[in-house]
Amino acid sequence: MNFIIPDAVRDMCRMLCDHGFQAYIVGGCVRDAVLGLTPHDYDISTNARPEEIISLFGTENCSAYGRAFGTVGVKYSGGFAEITTFRTETDYTDYRHPATVLFADSIFDDLARRDFTCNAMAWDFQNQQLVDPFHGMSDLQNKILRCVGVPSACFREDALRILRGLRFCARFGFQPDPLTEAAMKAAAFQLKHISAERIYSELRSMLMGDYITDILIAYPEILAVRIPEILPCIAFTQHTHWHDFTVWEHIARTVGNSPKNLILRLTMLFHDIAKPQCYTHDEKGGHFKNHAQKSSVFADKILLRLKADNYTRKLVCKLIYYHRKTPKTLPAVKKMLSDLSYQEFELFLQVLDADRISKLKGQPESRSRIDKAEYFFQLCKENHLCCRVKDLQISGSDLLSLGFQGREIGNMLNYLLQAVIEEKIPNQKEDLLFLVKSVQKGKIL
Repeated sequence: MNFIIPDAVRDMCRMLCDHGFQAYIVGGCVRDAVLGLTPHDYDISTNARPEEIISLFGTENCSAYGRAFGTVGVKYSGGFAEITTFRTETDYTDYRHPATVLFADSIFDDLARRDFTCNAMAWDFQNQQLVDPFHGMSDLQNKILRCVGVPSACFREDALRILRGLRFCARFGFQPDPLTEAAMKAAAFQLKHISAERIYSELRSMLMGDYITDILIAYPEILAVRIPEILPCIAFTQHTHWHDFTVWEHIARTVGNSPKNLILRLTMLFHDIAKPQCYTHDEKGGHFKNHAQKSSVFADKILLRLKADNYTRKLVCKLIYYHRKTPKTLPAVKKMLSDLSYQEFELFLQVLDADRISKLKGQPESRSRIDKAEYFFQLCKENHLCCRVKDLQISGSDLLSLGFQGREIGNMLNYLLQAVIEEKIPNQKEDLLFLVKSVQKGKIL
């Protein structure tokens, strides 16, 4: 195994070893190195106690924010790493954090407390060899997610490990071994005890995985512990020739078929979440009237509950609201651009495309309607066509000079914008002023 270690991390390990301490590189960076990926974060484990680490590297280079848990953040030789004393953990009382942390003398004791075998490997810096007491290398090669120790105990200690495991599966294509999978499902109810911020953090990372569709289809009930709106979508047959999949299967496929952009993947995750509540049936099959608008409302409540930032929440809800409104004409595109920025409209087109290719098992429906919308969008963008109030060749100051006040100004500007968008009048100041004066005289164009 060729483990490339940054110079700063190498210097920290050498410093520890030169002063009689052990130094092991541990955690995700070892897993990533085994998988042939470039690690981004490095963690060091040692038998040195926190006060010895601080003494060795100097108080000015150390951040002891995690000292109670044996962790010292060290800035050294222009780099940064967390150095943690070998430890064991006991008495988990809140499904997340250990009540007791005890220092240990062996790397094997330290690795035994970790969640999955793929994360329970260490690189022995002094002897330049892999330490793998739980056969993590073999599990990585076979793409198996396996708990260290008894799975039920693993998830009882820290319920967030369930979502972390699904994140690894979504990212690397792992499959939980039967005991781990059964324990995940049995312990999923404990996720209700985990903070919304931690749930959302894991969800965001999970959605970026190459194998997210498989995970969403396989484990919806686990996600539904914190997003119960998912439950009605599972196994909900749509009864329409436009869809070969259940509501949830379609949703899962749209997520995986969208670009790796958090806004897009959250949008696809929730874009049809209210379909079961909107379902009606007649001789033509199933219908979901106004499901986009209702799904937007559902998404807003879910993202508020998960404590998503306002920008993400509002944009996701906006894209969901519009995802059934494909504009077919230039005025229709211009009208949509009065509410969506150019960047948002580009995301909207990607939403439409992910939705399109995720409906049928065979040949997807034609892209012609999306191509037409994209053509008109490019026309607006390249020619700077008037789509927003700020594009009008008339301003609020002009209206103020004509006697308009307060809300009257905004109402008139919006009226003028719609007239321009619908091509009833050109975006020329003289024509706009003429229309304003006609409205004042009661002569509506």
